[in-house]
Amino acid sequence: MIKNVIFDCGRVIMQYDEKYIASFFAESEEDAELLAKVGMHRKYWNAFDEGRLTEDVYLSEVKKELPERLHGAVEKLCAEWTSHMPPVEGIEDVVKAIKASGKGLYLLSNYNKRLRSELHLAPSLLLFDGLVISGEIGMVKPNAEIYEYLLNTYKLKAEECIFIDDRLDNIEAGEKLGIKGYLFDGDAEKLRGYLKTEGII
Repeated sequence: MIKNVIFDCGRVIMQYDEKYIASFFAESEEDAELLAKVGMHRKYWNAFDEGRLTEDVYLSEVKKELPERLHGAVEKLCAEWTSHMPPVEGIEDVVKAIKASGKGLYLLSNYNKRLRSELHLAPSLLLFDGLVISGEIGMVKPNAEIYEYLLNTYKLKAEECIFIDDRLDNIEAGEKLGIKGYLFDGDAEKLRGYLKTEGII
């Protein structure tokens, strides 16, 4: 019996699109593409997610790869990018339905440690019973240790949990530990229908 629902954040709770975000800080489409490609490259974002990169070092390194005209833009991007990640359409209602059903709600996300101070950007996150944010603990999905950390920290049983994520490798990693998985494709109503069918809400 499923007693707990675990969510990823990016592209599940909050929308995430590099070029869309970068467009708020660049004056042309060409510069937005360059800012997204360089300033939001996974080599930097992964390091943020793992909690091993400071914003000062990030800015120093990225500026070496960008033309000077974009130095101010990347500073604004670093400070404000999360303000341009609106909630995924319909997901708040799904979260509220899960909460109303009495199930536990948990977050398991590869995300910069600043997320905890920005929960207001996605109000549904304020309903969660526990948050595991990779940037705070130096562990990332799909490594087994972060799933085990979640289970141990909140005293959850794997077989009583379902994990909703937009990446198959993250789902499969949880399934190896006994956590049921749901691959989210951006359709909140489809997810709601699945949860109803499974008797979770």
